Amino acid sequence: MSAIVSFILGGLGWFAAGFFGKPLLDFLNLRSQVHEEIIFTGKVGPIAAGTPAYDKAEDSLRRLGAKVHATNVTASLPLRWYLSKAGYDLVKAGGGLIGLCNSLADNPSDLFRAGHTNSIQVGLNLPRDRNDESLRLLKETWERRHGGVK
Repeated sequence: MSAIVSFILGGLGWFAAGFFGKPLLDFLNLRSQVHEEIIFTGKVGPIAAGTPAYDKAEDSLRRLGAKVHATNVTASLPLRWYLSKAGYDLVKAGGGLIGLCNSLADNPSDLFRAGHTNSIQVGLNLPRDRNDESLRLLKETWERRHGGVK
């Protein structure tokens, strides 16, 4: 009898690990890659536009954005529920990665680039480069210089 129970519990453990554990580890690995890429591409700016380094940064951010969006769409219901309850917002993070990719030609301290980076960091529960007050001040400064939000 105990051999049958052990076999059943082993099968349930294997199923849980494959259905929830591995996808969770894959997500955590993707989150780590995103964090690394944000740091690595942080200084890529308009002066690098058209160079191989710029193109590589753009491709990498866009690919990571696509992976985050794909994870949101294809993850199992229990994993999506867990990520939501844990405070992750994959739609926000994926959109932020695509937006950051599109704003690489902006100055690294530009309002829109900072906003996209913040969306990624908030969506993936990563350490933030700027707090809400810093973003508010950056927005006010940008609006004074440019006469409103573009």
